[in-house]
Amino acid sequence: MTPPRPFSLLLLFSTALAAAGSVAPAPHWWQLPPLPDRHGFACPFAGETRGIAIVAGGANFPERQLWEGGAGAKRWHDRVFVLEPGAESWRLAGRLPRPLGYGVSASTDTGVIIAGGGDAQRHYADVFALDWRDGQLVTRNLPPLPRATALCSGTRVGDTLYVTGGLPDPTSKSPLNDAFALDLRAVEKGWRRLPPVPGPGRHLAVAAALDGALHLFSGVNFEPDGAGGHRTIYLRDAYRLSAGAGKWERLPDLPHAAVAGANPAPTFAGEAYLIGGTDGALFGKPPQEFHQVPRRIQVYDPRKKAWREATQAPMARVAVSTIQLGDRWVLPSGEISAGVRSPEVWSIYWPAPAP
Repeated sequence: MTPPRPFSLLLLFSTALAAAGSVAPAPHWWQLPPLPDRHGFACPFAGETRGIAIVAGGANFPERQLWEGGAGAKRWHDRVFVLEPGAESWRLAGRLPRPLGYGVSASTDTGVIIAGGGDAQRHYADVFALDWRDGQLVTRNLPPLPRATALCSGTRVGDTLYVTGGLPDPTSKSPLNDAFALDLRAVEKGWRRLPPVPGPGRHLAVAAALDGALHLFSGVNFEPDGAGGHRTIYLRDAYRLSAGAGKWERLPDLPHAAVAGANPAPTFAGEAYLIGGTDGALFGKPPQEFHQVPRRIQVYDPRKKAWREATQAPMARVAVSTIQLGDRWVLPSGEISAGVRSPEVWSIYWPAPAP
């Protein structure tokens, strides 16, 4: 049976599945309407507010592929798309203040917050919210981050928005280990600087809101290669920051690095599901050979402090921002191979196990 595509019907179907239960909590996947760009985007901003899904910005190679024109062919975008309940397609809602991607986004009741990010020339400390009111896109400025960063990670945990790591500018080979927090109940107080993330600085890590605390997994660092350049280090370490404790706790290492995995990591039944992410196995391989990124799903159980692998995803994605819509998660667009994006929008739902 082909699942219904309209947004509202998909949500109703997920509710029915939850009520019926399932023998085992194997994930269910569906496709929502694709984004109206045939290329798709890497690291767009994404979130939900007032029942509306929003996807904005990101980058792609619209004129020629990575291997045909190098980094000079990459383009950043400013379009904002919305998917309203009952709609069968996304529609253009407006524009960002500038072409932008590779920052942190978070859903709130009064708008999708966008923090940091960058373009080809620079990275930004700007923070603002995109709200959808009476069919109009409204932009609201918020206190800026203490420093510019892109390819950073973060998520909302309760009433706190976290931003960690990243790169200070497009040419930097010195990833940051900064951690900042914004109290969404008192945004006028601005961002608080938290204890730095342990271990090496990192960008393209995966964040998760789990058990009332910020979790941070994997990421990328660089080290000198002895020949005047740098080699890429794919990190497997993981950490937990409890709001009450105010310090980071080292967690068990990931079985595989999950660099640029779906971010923030979807959570279900008190566990974090790291979908996709690169582990370095494809590093240096010719992009024109179209090597797809891993489809693995690594699951972290905070009660056992242990990892396991779940059934693989039906598609490969990195550099994709996630949206939580009720009891399901949505993965809009993202990258499937070096320089190659997809406009597809996937939805994942884990039914509860049978009693």
